[in-house]
Amino acid sequence: MAKSRVAIIGLGLIGGSIGLALKKAKLEIEIVGHDKDPGVAGRALKRGAVDKTEWNLPNACNGAGLIVLALPLNAIRDTLSALTPALQPGVIVTDTATSKVPVLEWANDLPRGVEFVGGNPIIDAQRVIAGRGIDAADAELLQGATYCLAPAVNASSQAIDTLTGFVNLLGAKPYFIEAAEHDGLMTGVQHFPALLATAYAATIVQSQGWRERGKLAGAIFRAATDIAPEDKQTAREQFFSHREDLTRWIDLSIAQLRDLRDMLMRQDAAALEALVQTIADERAKWLSGKLDDAGMPRPEMESMQDQTARMFFGGLAGRQKKTKP
Repeated sequence: MAKSRVAIIGLGLIGGSIGLALKKAKLEIEIVGHDKDPGVAGRALKRGAVDKTEWNLPNACNGAGLIVLALPLNAIRDTLSALTPALQPGVIVTDTATSKVPVLEWANDLPRGVEFVGGNPIIDAQRVIAGRGIDAADAELLQGATYCLAPAVNASSQAIDTLTGFVNLLGAKPYFIEAAEHDGLMTGVQHFPALLATAYAATIVQSQGWRERGKLAGAIFRAATDIAPEDKQTAREQFFSHREDLTRWIDLSIAQLRDLRDMLMRQDAAALEALVQTIADERAKWLSGKLDDAGMPRPEMESMQDQTARMFFGGLAGRQKKTKP
């Protein structure tokens, strides 16, 4: 009997880490990987994140019961379009992008019977990521992560159960959320920080004296600009997709900057110290997990292994079909 197959499209930090986590779980599945960069695909294979790689996108998904699109937002639409002619009913497709409304809209064009469940893994705040891309991929990366799931309206309960088992196998916590709510919340904690980093970096590097100032820029400047987008197409897609929420956050930020400016001009030590203390207290609560509404200890991965494996395999059973005629 042929093994169930999972295809991972995009073998960077998230895609590589998903592959490594599935391999660590020692499941009877075959993991096929694809990346537009052959060098990345080769390193993923060498690291053991996938069992084999395919340079051709439809071939990589051929026979897969689950297809994971671990891609930036701007690449997902074209990838879905390229795969649409090859997908057969019963296949489950998911993604890992940080925006869900546009992805679910694009998924509406998938063939009848192909099921889509949007996803977004939120890496735990305590976890330190050493590097980027496939070289930084880690089987433990998603341990304890909140993994957002936003199913398409036509996704079956079986497909949703399969993705729930998949998320649990990665060591993450499934968090079901409606797409628009997800995007509104994510704008404040991911896209707006990236926009602020872009504005800050632009202010510094485009100002007179940057060449001299750059000689003094060190770890603090790097940390402040690390989250500024490096890919112009990704930045365009993310910022424009969230433009309404972003403009509201920009207005709030302008008001806050004016308040800070006034504190500085007045030398209002009490107001400044109170603000800094409030931020420090709330950040400490967030880092300690005290903002978590669940408030319940999560079962150890080992105790969930059999249950989640059964859920995952049960969901893939019968979905492994040839996508080639």
